Amino acid sequence: MTNISQIPGLLERLGKEISDGDAFIEGFIDDLQMFQDRRSSGSLVGLEAKLIDAERDDQIEGAQGKKELFAKLLAKMQHYPSAQKIFALFLARINDVFENHISPHASTLNRREIDEIIYERIIQPTISDMGTGFEHFTINHAHVRGMIYWLADRCYVRWS
Repeated sequence: MTNISQIPGLLERLGKEISDGDAFIEGFIDDLQMFQDRRSSGSLVGLEAKLIDAERDDQIEGAQGKKELFAKLLAKMQHYPSAQKIFALFLARINDVFENHISPHASTLNRREIDEIIYERIIQPTISDMGTGFEHFTINHAHVRGMIYWLADRCYVRWS
C-alpha cells in the first residue's frame, strides 16, 4: 500500500496563499489550537522538567533553542491556513508516536531505542513529506525536533 501524503498539496496551496497575499486568518484552526493549549494534567510541567525526568539533562540547552526555532516558524506562518494544516498534521504525528509507541513502553525502552523510534516514525517521515519544500517554507531536522520539544513544553510529550 502506498502512503499518500497530504503535504505536497498543502505546500502548493501555501505557495498560492503567500503569492496572493490574501489568505490571512486570525487565530488557529481547531486541529492546531488543540496543541496550542497546554495540557494541565501531569506532575511534570515544562520542557526542562521532562528532560531531567527522562535523564536527558544533556539536551536541555539544545532543546530550548530548537523549541524556540519552531515557535518562531509557527509565529511567522500562523496566518496561512495551509501552513497551520501542515503544522497540525506534523504535531499530530508526533503526539501519536509518543502516545502509542514511546510513553506506554518507556519503562522497557532505553534512550537509544526511543531515539530510533523518534527518528524512524517522526523525523524521517516528516522530512520526507516536506520533500524539497519551497522558498518560503522549509522544515529541517532542527524544526522537527523543535516541534517535539514544543509539544513537551505543552505537556503532550514525555520520554518517561
